[in-house]
Amino acid sequence: MYEALIADPAKVEAILLAGAVKARKLSQPFMARLRHAVGLRPLANVSTGEDSASRKKSKKSNLPGIKTYKENDKYYLKLVDAAGKVLLLSPGLNSIQEVSNLHMTLYSRGEAFDSFTFGEGVTIDEINGTLDQLPVVG
Repeated sequence: MYEALIADPAKVEAILLAGAVKARKLSQPFMARLRHAVGLRPLANVSTGEDSASRKKSKKSNLPGIKTYKENDKYYLKLVDAAGKVLLLSPGLNSIQEVSNLHMTLYSRGEAFDSFTFGEGVTIDEINGTLDQLPVVG
């Protein structure tokens, strides 16, 4: 087997490329969620010619998102829609690790909703629609 592979380097290259394609296909969705969770955004999405303050203002005014903040030694996570309306608010969490875990659970739409307080009049459909709008980094 070894001798046959060494004699045909093009076949070895094809096998390696096929493996890379398969691995990339499996890892890209997870890595996109992970990059978004830690706040990494592609530089291609940043427009030139604007100062950072106007970019931040425009993003806040028209993009839904998951926000993390700390208050009174507790960490909180909230899901907001494009208008800034709070759809979900987490209970106080003790560590960034708990925030990260809850963040990823929220993206997977698992049992995370059970631990959140819903905003006034907010429906599951509204939450799912907002989660669908969140940018996916590729």
